Amino acid sequence: MVLKLRTLAPFLALLLLLTSGCDKEKEEEMPIPESPVYNKEVAFKIFTETDYSEARWQDSKLNLTLRLRRISTTLPKDEIVLDTTFGWMPFQELPLRTTPLQLDKQLREIHKEQDQLVLDVTKVVSINGYETVFHYDQTLDHDKRQETVEVKL
Repeated sequence: MVLKLRTLAPFLALLLLLTSGCDKEKEEEMPIPESPVYNKEVAFKIFTETDYSEARWQDSKLNLTLRLRRISTTLPKDEIVLDTTFGWMPFQELPLRTTPLQLDKQLREIHKEQDQLVLDVTKVVSINGYETVFHYDQTLDHDKRQETVEVKL
């Protein structure tokens, strides 16, 4: 049985197309890189977990200072972006966890690789006229664009 070229031509063309198909691999979609510069919202919640309503705390008070610094590997090296002091507050008037004081701060153009955000907390406690100073630092998280920082009194 002899097949004519006209009959065989479509089959040969299809066979040629199937065997000589493009070997180009699928191009993987590259994710758009996240920008290293971002804006951040920080909410400071200030409270105590202890109830100081008893009379023995009547002559006790607290002074609180919050200072948020942007420490950078580029100039300017150290920039204060928040510096606030809550004057002497009587222990009996300190806010409880259920009703905290809240302070909100918007930070612009934070550079993820070059900047570090550090909160300095200083508490001066006066109990019956005797003062004690407590100080600690806390580094904020770059991965959180909205961050809540609890400051316990």
